[in-house]
Amino acid sequence: MTRAPRLVGAAVLAALATSGTGCDYLRDTAAQKVAGRRFKACAAAVRDVRLDRIEPDGRIHFTYVSIDERDRLLRCLEEAGRDRERLPDPLPASPAGK
Repeated sequence: MTRAPRLVGAAVLAALATSGTGCDYLRDTAAQKVAGRRFKACAAAVRDVRLDRIEPDGRIHFTYVSIDERDRLLRCLEEAGRDRERLPDPLPASPAGK
């Protein structure tokens, strides 16, 4: 067997081995799903906030324009988690230059 077919065979095996785990990697965790629902519900009541990402543990990263909007969103997220599953505190970030 020449070298080229072995490399192709190894590449196919590697692709098959990682394809099964790749799907789980792309799925949201339970905490991410909860955080996403909370953010969506709370962000509907405020303007000028943008979801940047949600970490696997449920920590929300978002960008805001005004401090009032940031505070309203943080209060809403806090209230949403008061009697339910506790998630890590969100991390707001103001846009660059503000």
